[in-house]
Amino acid sequence: MTTNVLDREIFLVALEKLPDENIKELLDFTEFLLLKEQSKKSKLLIDPKKDPILKLIGLANEEPFADKIDEDLYGE
Repeated sequence: MTTNVLDREIFLVALEKLPDENIKELLDFTEFLLLKEQSKKSKLLIDPKKDPILKLIGLANEEPFADKIDEDLYGE
């Protein structure tokens, strides 16, 4: 989604009209949106085939680990 210059100008005019007690709430919401956007971008950077931790997920389900997992974890 792209925002044109007119949309930004309308937003800034509305911002100037906003009561001071709402500015903090708007700032909190803006920071939330920025964090959400950053989170989306960082998720895209992880390649499961190249991440060494993600390669290990599920390893305990493979032999020879799977048959001894209860014994190792619970002493059974």
